[in-house]
Amino acid sequence: MSQYAIRNAWRSGVGMQDCRHVLLRGLPLSVTGHDVRRLIQKADIKGVTDASLLYKDFRPTGKAVLTTSLPDYTPGVLSGASDIILPGAKIEAEAIYDIASLNIPENPADVGKEGAVDPSQLGTGPAARVPERKTVTITGIPGKRSFKDLDYLLEGFRLASDRKYAVSYIPKPPRKFTFFSKFAVYLESESEAQRLVRVAHLSHFKNNPEAPLLRARIIY
Repeated sequence: MSQYAIRNAWRSGVGMQDCRHVLLRGLPLSVTGHDVRRLIQKADIKGVTDASLLYKDFRPTGKAVLTTSLPDYTPGVLSGASDIILPGAKIEAEAIYDIASLNIPENPADVGKEGAVDPSQLGTGPAARVPERKTVTITGIPGKRSFKDLDYLLEGFRLASDRKYAVSYIPKPPRKFTFFSKFAVYLESESEAQRLVRVAHLSHFKNNPEAPLLRARIIY
């Protein structure tokens, strides 16, 4: 967005005076939320209080949501996005006026808070609406399974103690058929999440060499 467009949008009262969220597009799928925050800092963009990757159905979208402390900072964030340098990527920015359409909570602290979002909406929104860096998705589990089927895999891991349920079933997206189940596991720390990925990723379900391979990924 040009400086001219920013000024006109600001003065015309179309909503930017209340806008505190900016959408970044064009990010590589391998980028983490930490990477985005580092890029914002390196570009010296002021007023950004939170930066989270945007997910859909627990998959990265190549987009991120920036939250500003005040709407006054939004025009500067939009223009400053052009200073973000990422090899092989063309970063674009736009103001977000309808945060509900992207499943963005009013309070960034609610992003990974248990019970802050309907279970059917988990996996879509900033940081997939789960605790980033401490949540692992496990896919490739054959058939319709219960979280009890992961007991063998999670033995010895420190699961999140601040949640009622440390494992949750991930419903399949509407109109999508699959023979496999998917779960989200909430760990006590980032190091535990990394350890779980090292153990689970590309391992056979229940250590049966005839069973499908599992895939584990940390939500960043």
